Amino acid sequence: MLKDFVELRRKRLVEYINANGSADVAQLAQIADVAEATIRRDLMELERTKLIHRTHGGAIRRERPALWQTTALQDRMGARLEVKERIAQCASQLINSGESLMVDGGSTTLLLARRLAEKGRLMVITNTSTIAEVLVENQSNHVLMTGGQLVNDTLAMVGPVAEQMLSQYRADKAIIGVSGILLGQGLFAAIPQEAQIKRLMIQNSRETIVVADSTKIGTRALALICNFERIGTLVTDKAIDKASKLSLEKAGITVLAV
Repeated sequence: MLKDFVELRRKRLVEYINANGSADVAQLAQIADVAEATIRRDLMELERTKLIHRTHGGAIRRERPALWQTTALQDRMGARLEVKERIAQCASQLINSGESLMVDGGSTTLLLARRLAEKGRLMVITNTSTIAEVLVENQSNHVLMTGGQLVNDTLAMVGPVAEQMLSQYRADKAIIGVSGILLGQGLFAAIPQEAQIKRLMIQNSRETIVVADSTKIGTRALALICNFERIGTLVTDKAIDKASKLSLEKAGITVLAV
């Protein structure tokens, strides 16, 4: 019983530190309603298990190494498929027939595209051939695909040609997949050229919907896409921890956990 209580307390400490980036011993003692000496012992154990970094008088969040590579789309399609299907189903309910969309490449956005094809009467601008192919199966959809340089792993178009085309259009909603979401900083992509494409889609749309499973939260990738200011909704899964969800909501983001 005591062991369970200690583990729960330490879990809450980690969630608080991750959500806020840092915390001092006095803060944590007040939150956990225990003595500062107890918190110091907790922090020693949490650092030993590599969940946080201790500092003089407190602790800071332990960030994962920045992602600078991405796996092939085919491999990502098989990872956490059931979770991504739920996210895609939820996100599809945020889209109405007759709307214009900008949709970038990714495993979750591809699953979403399959559901959007069933809606019909959509104008979709995308930089990814796999998404375009799915959407044009419904002849009531209108699809514009950028040109550009093809990224082998993601099958997405990037570079000046793609950027120039995207800069000429405006859409109701951008649907974006990401490699990482870091609290207090923003959205990240593993490939800088793809980050620029995502950035343009966000800038040129009235509303942005991010689709990402909970493993992306707390992950920092190589290229910052943007901060949270222009993000309206995050669709993720139920494994998101409460502290992260609260922190994102405080940043003005509607978080849908499915």
